[in-house]
Amino acid sequence: MKKVLIGVAALLVVVVGGLVFVWSNLDELVKNAIETYGSEATKTTVSVAEVKLTLENGEAKISGLKVGNPAGFTDPNIFELGMISTKINTSTINQNPIVIDEIIISAPAVVYEINKAGVSNVDVLKKNLGGGSSDSKSSASSESGGEELKMVIRKLVVEGSSAKVRIAALGSKEQSVKLPRILLTDVGKKSGGATAAEVAQILSSKMLGNVKGSVAKLGVEKYIGKSAEEMQKQMLKNVAPKGGGNPADALKGMFGN
Repeated sequence: MKKVLIGVAALLVVVVGGLVFVWSNLDELVKNAIETYGSEATKTTVSVAEVKLTLENGEAKISGLKVGNPAGFTDPNIFELGMISTKINTSTINQNPIVIDEIIISAPAVVYEINKAGVSNVDVLKKNLGGGSSDSKSSASSESGGEELKMVIRKLVVEGSSAKVRIAALGSKEQSVKLPRILLTDVGKKSGGATAAEVAQILSSKMLGNVKGSVAKLGVEKYIGKSAEEMQKQMLKNVAPKGGGNPADALKGMFGN
């Protein structure tokens, strides 16, 4: 009997120790989950600088979340999401789906790039997102060993966004544009909750569409599908100054000036 009690006590110590470990390392566990499922959804590298959780208040702050550029583009990141703050309905923390009252993403920066082959990084990432949900879902469910955790987000806001536009055909010339505010409500409600990968896909697709709509006003669509060399030859032919002169001078001011 004494040995049984000792064994039970030892088991309790192990369980409690495990709970303390999870509790004390929860920020890091959440950080790793964001990086894992975010990378699976986008098929690029997703990294997070810091996660701070205040479980008793149902609050979390995520800083330094970066989404890597697809291969073939110069800038290391396509998104840098600034500060992300969330408020979770603590009464649903043990339910599936859990309810998140709000997520606010402040001052994200986007790089819209068309490379020398005439391909847009936004289009590549949208294509990645379109094919990434099934892999992310199976991976997440296998790691959890059971039903995959889902969520309903009552309000999701992206505000203070800006984009840098870089086109290989125009050399190092760069233009900046402000992006409209995004407001999504009841994300995942109709489907009984959305997985982390599905939320990443919904948000990224919305932001990418927002970027495309804004940069279209700058006339960037004419550079899609044509190589930088082809575009430069065409521009030089179209704007070559009459009566001689330096053709390169005629390219000045064609983008944003």
